[in-house]
Amino acid sequence: MKVLLYGGTFDPPHNGHLNNLRAAADRVRPDKVVVMPAGLSPFKQHTSAPGALRLEMCSCFHALEEGMDAIPQLEVSAWEVAQAKAGNHNYTVLTVEKLARDYPGAQLYLAIGSDMLLSFDGWHRWQDILRLAHLVVTSRHVGDDPELHAKALRLDPTGARILFAPVQALPMASSDIRTRLAAGEGCEAELPEAVRAVIRREKLYKKEVSANEPQTGKGACARPLER
Repeated sequence: MKVLLYGGTFDPPHNGHLNNLRAAADRVRPDKVVVMPAGLSPFKQHTSAPGALRLEMCSCFHALEEGMDAIPQLEVSAWEVAQAKAGNHNYTVLTVEKLARDYPGAQLYLAIGSDMLLSFDGWHRWQDILRLAHLVVTSRHVGDDPELHAKALRLDPTGARILFAPVQALPMASSDIRTRLAAGEGCEAELPEAVRAVIRREKLYKKEVSANEPQTGKGACARPLER
């Protein structure tokens, strides 16, 4: 059994997230996908939308199941959000260990963006993550970027634990989308209707985001945390 983990703050989830997950699933052909909205990052003290609403917005990922053999079963998991609600800071290694317990004997895969690969050896207990799961790196360079390959070989000299998933990256970031929503834009091209419906109903993202928050789109579709 193959289980693919795809995490992120998803604040809000957008079409770039869906695009990258589709690419990772096409590469791995998993039996199950677990979409895991982050709780409270050790390095990001809050999210704009509450965990419960980010979980609801992530229902948009179920649209990928329609007509896609690559995703026969998709689950949006509240585990990390529940950890945050209980006052616990979480790291990706703890989530991967939980999946290893939940699916004994399964092949675990973790989808990350190319910028996350470059900083992966700064993640908490990254060696244990790589021992328990394969990395599936979505890259706009179709896996042929020399810096990415060099980094992958430094992290895993065997070349067996890090895979590349070709993807045509969509130029969008949740931080930029929040700013545009606060300014009154609809962001129809970036957000699935299921997400926009929750935003309208709850009147989310009405305040401007902090000027100190990163506004880069480079890692928009990857997990925007040190995990």
